[in-house]
Amino acid sequence: MTVKRFFAIGFIYFLALIGWNILGDVTQYRSSDRLYGLHSDVESLWGKPITQSAPRLSTNTLDTQTAQYLSPSKNNINVDLILEYRKKGLIWFPTYKVRFNGEYQVTNNAPVTQKVKLAFDLPVENATYDHFQFTLEKQPINVNNVNEKGIRTIILLNPGETKTFNIDYATRGIKTWRYDVSGPTQQVNKLDLTLTTNVDKIDFTTGSLSPMTNTLNDSTRTINWQADRLLTQQPVAVEMPEKLNPGPLASRITYFAPICLGFFFIVLGSINIVKQVNIHPMHYFFVAGGFFAFHLLFAYMVDLVDIHIAFATSALVSLILVTSYLKAALGQHFPWKLAAFGQTLYLLLFSYSFFFEGATGIIVTIGSILTLAGLMYATAKIDWSAAFKQRHEDKMARKMAAKAAKLDAKKAAI
Repeated sequence: MTVKRFFAIGFIYFLALIGWNILGDVTQYRSSDRLYGLHSDVESLWGKPITQSAPRLSTNTLDTQTAQYLSPSKNNINVDLILEYRKKGLIWFPTYKVRFNGEYQVTNNAPVTQKVKLAFDLPVENATYDHFQFTLEKQPINVNNVNEKGIRTIILLNPGETKTFNIDYATRGIKTWRYDVSGPTQQVNKLDLTLTTNVDKIDFTTGSLSPMTNTLNDSTRTINWQADRLLTQQPVAVEMPEKLNPGPLASRITYFAPICLGFFFIVLGSINIVKQVNIHPMHYFFVAGGFFAFHLLFAYMVDLVDIHIAFATSALVSLILVTSYLKAALGQHFPWKLAAFGQTLYLLLFSYSFFFEGATGIIVTIGSILTLAGLMYATAKIDWSAAFKQRHEDKMARKMAAKAAKLDAKKAAI
């Protein structure tokens, strides 16, 4: 390979790099750059992240006007959380339906009758709440005690008396669900919170309470938090797993494409030297176009079909383009099967590694080491000086043969 060809191939690589950067920017704009606007749209259509607070109980005794906060003597809470992904543009959002049922007890430990003020804030103002019910001692309370903020009422308790109230509703949210267990007293008595969900791998947000049990039975996960007398400011908080988003994934794969093409160009250069195949820079140009076709087709198919179908279709198209072109352009003696294997490894496997979050680096590293080992083994016995010298001599011989052919043609014409 001459210096002139080397720079020509480098220029082709540079053009491909510019093309992939432009395509990556366009794909990113269509996905992640519009994420915040899409997130607002989804929230307005579906719901916001939900934070449910524990009920606030306060009282004024007959001999003082100072408000004193009370803690419920029992907190029995059941939450059913069903994850249902919603797609907007190129983004999947982790939306969910939630059914909340909280049963609380309040006890009057004072020697006098108390009027306990109950305030239970609904998690999101102006949201939609289905199956809403508020009962006191199993008796429904008039809905006039409910406003846009939540429940406001008074519970009358005789000395030593305990009453039970229950709040039940269903609503919708996105991404996270939280429950602030302690309220203003930062004390929780007899906590028993059970959350059931269809999420296989659910996350607990940083700084939240750790569950006592976390079990998976068939397709249902049951998580439980229990405490007899707890002092805490930490909430119970779970986070829905993110679904593989086609837009951001396509842009990451596109930005990584020059690495894939660089490895493949190295393989072509090695074939050029080892197999004595004359690969012209224009061949490199069309190979780069075949690689680019994969990312271009994939970037626009993911918006229309399943992401795996889009990847498989784009990969097949690119593989056929490149291998059939190299076989047709360089003849049957060209090791097109080796080229097909190289494209499968560097373009398809390296790109597909982005589907496995956290594993891309190790997959690319292993592939790079295997490539280095293969090239070292294949070229170990090559006399590089003789190889490049032979190339020069072959070139000079072809020029001499061409001149001789021209002279013969002129003599024959005379």
